[in-house]
Amino acid sequence: MIKKSLYFCKYIVLLIKEVIIANIAVAKIVLSPKLEISPEIVEFESSLRSEFLRVVLANSITLTPGTITIDMKGGLYTVHCLKKEFARDLIDSKLEKILLEIEGE
Repeated sequence: MIKKSLYFCKYIVLLIKEVIIANIAVAKIVLSPKLEISPEIVEFESSLRSEFLRVVLANSITLTPGTITIDMKGGLYTVHCLKKEFARDLIDSKLEKILLEIEGE
């Protein structure tokens, strides 16, 4: 139980960090004279088994500026990204790795 609590705290800290970084990236895009966006819709599969943790991941993606979870069916997520670079971060998500650690306990 203590280990899960530590992973959860680590998750919250990482989520806050990712939200701040994404806010800065989106602010740069919006304030730039050239609107340098490359919108993309991506699908990726999560290894999470728990429905609750899948929803936590989907909501975390939506909370992060520049991305929004459009759909979630089982472990398959459909996400709209403001830039292609944002999509790359979804495939190898640090947030998902921590949730997998929580699930594995």
